[in-house]
Amino acid sequence: MTENMAGRHRLGVGEETVEFTDRGNGEPLLLVHAGVFAAWFHTVADDPALSGFRLVVPVRAGYDPTVPAPSRHLTLADHAQHCAAVLDSLGIGQAHVLAHSSGSLIGLQLAADRPDLEPAAAPSLLTTEAAAGSGQVLEPVLAATRAGDLGTAFDTSMRLVCALDYRTVLLTALGPDGLQRAERDCGFFFRDEAPAVGEWSLPAPDASLISQPVLLVQGGASSPIVHGIVSMLAEMLPDAETTTVSGADHLLPLRDPATLAGIAAAFVTKHRIPANV
Repeated sequence: MTENMAGRHRLGVGEETVEFTDRGNGEPLLLVHAGVFAAWFHTVADDPALSGFRLVVPVRAGYDPTVPAPSRHLTLADHAQHCAAVLDSLGIGQAHVLAHSSGSLIGLQLAADRPDLEPAAAPSLLTTEAAAGSGQVLEPVLAATRAGDLGTAFDTSMRLVCALDYRTVLLTALGPDGLQRAERDCGFFFRDEAPAVGEWSLPAPDASLISQPVLLVQGGASSPIVHGIVSMLAEMLPDAETTTVSGADHLLPLRDPATLAGIAAAFVTKHRIPANV
């Protein structure tokens, strides 16, 4: 059942509730936000480059503080099913997907036409050595989460994975209230989604069946781990291209939304959905 609230919608999917907005006309473009907080694509969605598309922007289950938190552990496959249910509720049979970080893994589960962003460092996509190294790097984050110190977990994670100046970027893009919401709403990611990323896998036979065009966008200043994952995905997916944004990092959607929106718009326009879909 869908509930309409002044341009926002809430959809019950099994035990969970997913909030989303649906605006504009044209080719449908689903924006699947990364973990930690839900506002990764707020400024991208408002960029003029995407004004000619129908934008469906969900707030994934666990990231909406106005509804009860999920009562069960959600896998990335669960989040993908939620996104598919949102599209179904709107009568959208096929959509492009713009996703970031752990949202990119959800996009791979959807297996739809999409431009993708940097995938998160999922152990299933890392070499044994890289997985061990990333685990050591993130141990302070996990320790802070176990101690219930989400402020430290948020700050440490954003510094390690994104950039040292992340607070300046978030303040500029989202304002003081947006930064406070991100810090306040990060608990679901550290307690539930981070383990789900660790559990997720993309077996090579499954990857070979994703025949839709995929654009992998990475920042030139992102970590070697991210570049390694992008290279691996490029080899696994049958129809993938890679774009590197010079000087960009894991904060690209917030640091330079215009560049990302332009890349997404060009790729979607190049790979339009057939009219009979």
